[in-house]
Amino acid sequence: MQNVRNTRGGQSCPRLLLLALLLLLPALLAAQTNRKLVVISIDGLDARFLSEPNLRVKAPNLRKLMRDGSGARVIGVAPSETWPAHASLVTGVSPWQHGVLTNDQPAPVLKVPALWDVAAAHNLKVAAVYWPGTLGANIAFNLPELRETHRGNAVPLDSVAQKSTPAGLASLIEKKYPAFDKEIWTDASAAQAATYLLGADMPDLLLVHFVDVDSEEHETGALSIYSREALENDDDLVGQIVAAAPRGAVIAIVSDHGFENSNRAVRPRVMLMQAGVRGRVEVRDGLIGTSDPAVAAALRKLLPDRKWGLSREVPMAEVRAKAPMLSKWVAAFDTLPDCVATEEERGPAVGRGPHTGTHLLWPNRPGYRSVFIVAGEGIRPLKLGDIDMLQIAPTLADVLGLKLPAAKAASLWRQISR
Repeated sequence: MQNVRNTRGGQSCPRLLLLALLLLLPALLAAQTNRKLVVISIDGLDARFLSEPNLRVKAPNLRKLMRDGSGARVIGVAPSETWPAHASLVTGVSPWQHGVLTNDQPAPVLKVPALWDVAAAHNLKVAAVYWPGTLGANIAFNLPELRETHRGNAVPLDSVAQKSTPAGLASLIEKKYPAFDKEIWTDASAAQAATYLLGADMPDLLLVHFVDVDSEEHETGALSIYSREALENDDDLVGQIVAAAPRGAVIAIVSDHGFENSNRAVRPRVMLMQAGVRGRVEVRDGLIGTSDPAVAAALRKLLPDRKWGLSREVPMAEVRAKAPMLSKWVAAFDTLPDCVATEEERGPAVGRGPHTGTHLLWPNRPGYRSVFIVAGEGIRPLKLGDIDMLQIAPTLADVLGLKLPAAKAASLWRQISR
């Protein structure tokens, strides 16, 4: 009888242990994914800023994150513009799916759940600092970017403060950082707001948007010395945010698009008039496209001669994958580097451009890449090469132990996690 009782006891112990493990499993999983995530977007951060030694960009904080974590060059979305790209960075879907197609939508409503929606649904605390398209979003602490208040590249700080939630958030930041109270919003404003939120409210997810590099490139040219100085200033601000982040936090650096110089203007309508060809031609997302086979044939004849500023015929399968709204075209053509297509009907077929920095180009252009860097607890050092921008949002969700329902691109989490 004693042997029988011992046998029963021996059988019950594993069962009790298994039951205990099952009861503890949710807590164990939560502990594994209880990471804090800080996402910093540096608008217009072309990957070449950090990869080309001859630019001599002093960015010790960004380079440390690159050494310690995983990094990639990013092939963006179409249109390759600030608001559409930033919506893709938090939803994992293309602009034609999430509905943000231009920078001019004053308060866009996303058609699919964003990272902040999923985080809030799981009782995670979310904060955003000047992230595009967040006005009215389900974000606990929010200082939104408001496109309609822009004065060129300048934005009154009061316009951001008045729309912040909860009300009075800007006043609380000013009490800690008196220099926060100034006329124009800058990247320094964003960094002060971010460090305040990290110290006072400790969000699980913090999204921060820097804009000074982009503004400088538009005015003084892609990768200009002045934009490099703006990036070096942003690097200092990144260091401040990283220092304020909680121990074990994951830091992600993202950007929305690359940059090129508009040194030459390519006028396909003038080309066709000179060739005596009539037919409709359009310029969209940096591409020259047509639904007229005769126009397509005429442009193909010009393609081999580089003096026309054309680089390649873009396969329509590629066009449809990035921009389904252009599916009516029968042919599409991209331009050479620093050559920007325009629908102007006057002037030379290919002539001098304004020599300012530009984007809104076709995302697959060679060298036209943005940046993704992620470092912190559980992230291993890895060079990922080129990735699709749509892979970033599901990866960020995985950092938090979440899943984005609309995202279809593969997360990078299994590659980058230890």
